[in-house]
Amino acid sequence: MNCISLNIRGIGVDAKVNWVRRLKTKYKANFVGLQETQLLDYSKINVSGCWDSPEYNFEGVNANGRSGSTGNTIFVNVYGPHTPLEKKETWRELLQIKQTKRGKWLIFGDFNIVRRKEERFRSQFCSTSASDFNRFIRLAEVHDFPMCGERFTFMSRVDAKLSKLDRFLACSNFLATFPSITVTAQPRDLSNHCPITLISDSGDFGSPSFKFYNSWLMLDGLDKIVQDAWAGFSGYGNADSYLAAKLRHLKEEIKKWRKMNTKRRNKSY
Repeated sequence: MNCISLNIRGIGVDAKVNWVRRLKTKYKANFVGLQETQLLDYSKINVSGCWDSPEYNFEGVNANGRSGSTGNTIFVNVYGPHTPLEKKETWRELLQIKQTKRGKWLIFGDFNIVRRKEERFRSQFCSTSASDFNRFIRLAEVHDFPMCGERFTFMSRVDAKLSKLDRFLACSNFLATFPSITVTAQPRDLSNHCPITLISDSGDFGSPSFKFYNSWLMLDGLDKIVQDAWAGFSGYGNADSYLAAKLRHLKEEIKKWRKMNTKRRNKSY
């Protein structure tokens, strides 16, 4: 079971549809949950463009939210409200639903709340809302996964405020079915939220490792690709996460350059 959660404004734009599709393909996702609060009519979303095969099902709802299920696995895609009272009411309603419906619960999305002060940077921490959220997690008996990758999942583009608003929460039944799970906040691209991925270890060790050959240093254009990619990267987070994200960006740019260079060489034969 591989899942992706992403809060993305403007999903009707082709570039963002293509980004979701690339994420779905790269992480071999079985389930993708999108949160889009600016789109009034979800039927305008190019769902087929977000998927990499013609075989899929989807549900769209207005911003008040709803859960969906596959078998006895229950997926809850959350976009948390903004005010403390609305947040508290949302946790109360969600807890009530969970207590009356058995299954393998996976709750995910943009909760619009952090659990502790360390999950915010340059933004105000509300201890009351955090306490309400932590109480919900405790009473709902769901597990909050340690998150690899980026330290914060949201960045305000205006004043560079950082918060960890996005996460996956799973019940014990879900964990019993998928015991080896890694949750990662992936690099931001076309959203102010990180895509977060939940990957279960099923013996698939992913794509082959990236290899760089010394012979490439003799090819035209590589120097400029490296210089532009290194200078053009922008990101936030602690030094380790920032460097790792910058190296990933450089790797992807080199792979694109290598692919284009191979195509040009093949055409010349």
